[in-house]
Amino acid sequence: MRVTEQAQFNRAVSTIKRNYNELESSQTRLSTGQRVQAPHQNVTSTVNSIYYRTRMSSVNRFQENIVDGQERLNVAHDSMSSITQALARARDLAVQAANSTYNASDRAVMAMEVEEMLERVVDISKTQSKGEYIFSGTSVKTEPFRAFYSHDEKAGRSIIKSVSYEGDANAQNREVENGQYLDVATPGNYTFWSTNMEIISTKDSSNYTVANNQDIMIDDMIINIKQGDNIETIVQRINDANGNVKASIGELQGGAKVIELKTSTPHKILLQDLAGGTVLQDIGLIREGSANIPENNYEPSALVTGKSVFESLIYLRDAMLNDDVASIGYDALGYIDSAIDNVTSVQANASSKVSRLDMGYNAFEDQKLAISEALAKNENIDYAEEIVNFNLWQYAHNASLQTTGKMLGRTLLDFLR
Repeated sequence: MRVTEQAQFNRAVSTIKRNYNELESSQTRLSTGQRVQAPHQNVTSTVNSIYYRTRMSSVNRFQENIVDGQERLNVAHDSMSSITQALARARDLAVQAANSTYNASDRAVMAMEVEEMLERVVDISKTQSKGEYIFSGTSVKTEPFRAFYSHDEKAGRSIIKSVSYEGDANAQNREVENGQYLDVATPGNYTFWSTNMEIISTKDSSNYTVANNQDIMIDDMIINIKQGDNIETIVQRINDANGNVKASIGELQGGAKVIELKTSTPHKILLQDLAGGTVLQDIGLIREGSANIPENNYEPSALVTGKSVFESLIYLRDAMLNDDVASIGYDALGYIDSAIDNVTSVQANASSKVSRLDMGYNAFEDQKLAISEALAKNENIDYAEEIVNFNLWQYAHNASLQTTGKMLGRTLLDFLR
């Protein structure tokens, strides 16, 4: 191969440029601390960085959801402790009032203290977290319960006569991992209930068939009812939904078939015909014209049993006002005990969810540490190693400049001396 001065010049300049580029790249890495300055420099490293940062963003979002769920559940848990305290005091009063050593006047005084416990529970039902009612289901801007007062002769004052639930039973799901959701709702139709509930229609549905496809909602379950379904099929569809309400068929005198709904866990059943449907109206469970109003819409002729926490306290208070010792010691005390058991059960469920969220949050903290370390290894330079690398390229650059200066600096006169 023929070596000319031009070839030497081109090679020298190429070497100087390469050394200078490497020196500049090393200097950039030292000044930024980043291993890669542009995606094309290391595609694998870039892809890994995108994955780590995306995962970190997801973890942060999941932790925010967890914290929100923890706050809501903790507020509900503390509120239920207060409910239990009020019920425990009412129970103590019931035990006292059932004792024959007390007279009617004593029981009337006790009744007013039960009224105070009742009002205390109504106040607790309106507990909020971040400006949202925690016992309203997803109707977070609606007060979950409304108390109705009227004057009572025996009490000599206005007292609570009834309390209605105006929330819903829908879930409040929080995503706590990719595709994993946890319901952090504590709807009032579960929390403030004492006994299992039963609704029995009095309307004969022996020959009933559904005219067209419709949807019904029972609590938070949407159930598809098909054209041509009869009462037996409707019952089967409700039971196949595997909710906390079971259906069956009862028979009245004369062989009339009616539908019966019963809860498997104490709560108030919420019923709704969806999108203009009439199935629940047709079979006598909700009153005509109330298809889209799930609160307090039962058909007046239907037989409804079951008591809320409020109704249990009202029953106890009224039994005291009426000096009904038998009702106090048997029915009222049983209702209060059931209320305490149910509230405690709901509270335990909330507590278990908080524990699960705590573990999830701590697991994410460990993940964030691991992701941060992996991201640092993937993106950040080793400064000691890079300084050595910079010095080497600086030395090589200076050497190439000196060598080129000496080699290309000669002229024809240098050879004529």
